Amino acid sequence: MRARWVNAATAHLQDRASRLIAILGVSVTAGLCALGIYLICDLRDGAWHQAEQNAQNLLSLIEQSVARNVEMYDLSLRAVAEGVRNPRIAALDPEMRRLILFDRAATAPGLGKMFVTDETGRILIGSDPSASTEANLSANPDFQALRNDPALGLAVSGPRISRVSGTQIMALSRRITNPDGSFGGVVSGAIHLPYFRALFERLHIGRGSAINLFQADGTLIVRHPHIAHLVGRNIAQGATFQRFRQAQRGVIVERSAVDRAQRLYAFAHLADLPLLVDVAVSAESIRATWWPRAQMVIALTLGLSAATLSLTLLLQRENVRRAAAEASSRAATAELATLALTDSLTGLPNRRRYDEFLAKEMRRSLRTRTPISLLLIDADRFKLFNDQFGHQHGDAVLRAVAGCLTQLVDPLDALACRIGGEEFAVVLPGAGTAEARSVAERIRREMALRQIPHADEVGGVVTLSVGGATRVPDADDSPERLFREADAALYEAKRSGRNRVRFSEPDALPETLQRSA
Repeated sequence: MRARWVNAATAHLQDRASRLIAILGVSVTAGLCALGIYLICDLRDGAWHQAEQNAQNLLSLIEQSVARNVEMYDLSLRAVAEGVRNPRIAALDPEMRRLILFDRAATAPGLGKMFVTDETGRILIGSDPSASTEANLSANPDFQALRNDPALGLAVSGPRISRVSGTQIMALSRRITNPDGSFGGVVSGAIHLPYFRALFERLHIGRGSAINLFQADGTLIVRHPHIAHLVGRNIAQGATFQRFRQAQRGVIVERSAVDRAQRLYAFAHLADLPLLVDVAVSAESIRATWWPRAQMVIALTLGLSAATLSLTLLLQRENVRRAAAEASSRAATAELATLALTDSLTGLPNRRRYDEFLAKEMRRSLRTRTPISLLLIDADRFKLFNDQFGHQHGDAVLRAVAGCLTQLVDPLDALACRIGGEEFAVVLPGAGTAEARSVAERIRREMALRQIPHADEVGGVVTLSVGGATRVPDADDSPERLFREADAALYEAKRSGRNRVRFSEPDALPETLQRSA
């Protein structure tokens, strides 16, 4: 029994060790996977953050460049609009008036010619004396907008082909207001769009990315890389431009209204100008910066995880092998220990085990101030039985008594053992007198019910006498004292006619009592 318990314990420990190794292996693998995921996420987030920073830096550069060109040109437009209302300048001859009204800004690279019109759109004077003044600008969107809205300020329109120069331009115009507040015409100029395209082309952007310049109404004026059929397209209804309108500047991730590709957009409305510029970075180009390194992390993580799992399997196999060898050794040792504490005839614990258990439980009862009961059980007239039926039948009686004890005594709560000859003991930790008496009566009745034949002069069947004692130990108590009290009660059961249970009165019993067989 002891050996089986040791084997079960060994198997349990082996299984537990295997589980621990498996848990360790899985935990390490999970940790590697978590680290891999963290590194991949960090690479991805770092790439997106870097792309956002680069886009914002590029946007600031473009914003400053475009705004500076437009603002410088607008200053010239303002000066002309104010100058043409000056009577002294109007009285000068045309060439002198041209020199005063138009400064050098009108001749800078990329900037178109300036013209002053009357309220009908007829050109009155231009910055270039060689330019034709026969065209009428009344049909231009900016002319109509300035005529209808005195508070408009700078009007921007385009892209369109200039009627004067024949090149693609973005027109900029300012209203001329008469002293009485009426519409007096416009001063109009233009910026050649190839100038902005050349400016944008000098900036490095990734594949699939773009730089866009829009009017405030969503019309695309300039795009780099240049795609001719997209210039002039209005995307005001697209989700991207709708989000542009929600803030003065910012960074968003959205799908393009043109090709549905996902991009990171850094955008800004130019201050005091009806223009918006954005830098659109392709999500695919951002992915290209981090994904190759992420693949290396994935490969390394998978390799380390596979190595960890392989090592775990090897450790488990070695653990099983070692556990089997140790189990064999422990089983042999446990078998010897079991034999040392077990009665070979009945299979019950022996006197040595009884002494250890009773001493331990007495100490526990002393600490917890709980009762402990001891039953001493003796086969009645056992010497006579041996003499009449032989020792082999006597051994069978002892095994029958052991069977009763095994059947009625729970090994988890008590200990039943053979302490010598035909005498048995049951230690009942925590049991009071009533509970111990009940156990004793069940043992006595069970043995009688087995109807093992005995001599007629002693009743015809084998019976048991039981003596019990219960104490709540104090510092002066000992296992020997409890034994003496139970032994005295057993003597009383014998003296009273046998086949009965008697319990001692602890403080009234004599110190020594002898009992007969």
